[in-house]
Amino acid sequence: MMQQELKWKKGDWVKGRTVNGELMHGYIVDYNAGTGTVKVHVVACDRESTVGRTIETLGYLIKPFPVLPPTGGQLRSMADLALVTYDRDWFMDLSSQLVGMNEDSGKDSSSRSSSWFWPAQR
Repeated sequence: MMQQELKWKKGDWVKGRTVNGELMHGYIVDYNAGTGTVKVHVVACDRESTVGRTIETLGYLIKPFPVLPPTGGQLRSMADLALVTYDRDWFMDLSSQLVGMNEDSGKDSSSRSSSWFWPAQR
């Protein structure tokens, strides 16, 4: 059981059960490898009064939240955010992911009617 607790890091998204048995998911705020407990800030739970609170549960009652790859729409939304925040590196990374996604799906270049660009000036 010691290996289970060592894999947790602050900020990791998890899902599982509280010590009372409610289903919940949230992110790790703190963990104690000695006692095998994990503090989770709950964003969704069977018991509505638990949402928004930080609870302590046993490490073996939770598991990592599955991370799905972003969809094309999500990549475009994040690219818009990168433009608004003037984060050129993030924008370029998202753009290359989007182009790679289009190439993987077999779409031709004519299907990409909206051109992405980085504004030269603020």
